[in-house]
Amino acid sequence: MIKEVKDFVSNNSEMKDLGEADVILNIKLLREGNGGVTLVQSHYVEKILSRFGCNDCQSAPTPYNPSVLLRKKIEE
Repeated sequence: MIKEVKDFVSNNSEMKDLGEADVILNIKLLREGNGGVTLVQSHYVEKILSRFGCNDCQSAPTPYNPSVLLRKKIEE
């Protein structure tokens, strides 16, 4: 199916096949051995911090308790 899509796109526009993507829209793709994919944006955050001269800034704790389950309120 991937070959069909590549053929279709290359027949209808200019395209370069660069192989498997490792970054899409500033989201890094980490492929796992079980076929899963992890999405990571830490490299993008580092790039933005660098752009604004905040490489040496210290992180601050987030006031959020990760054990709390958040659910959408359902109107009755």
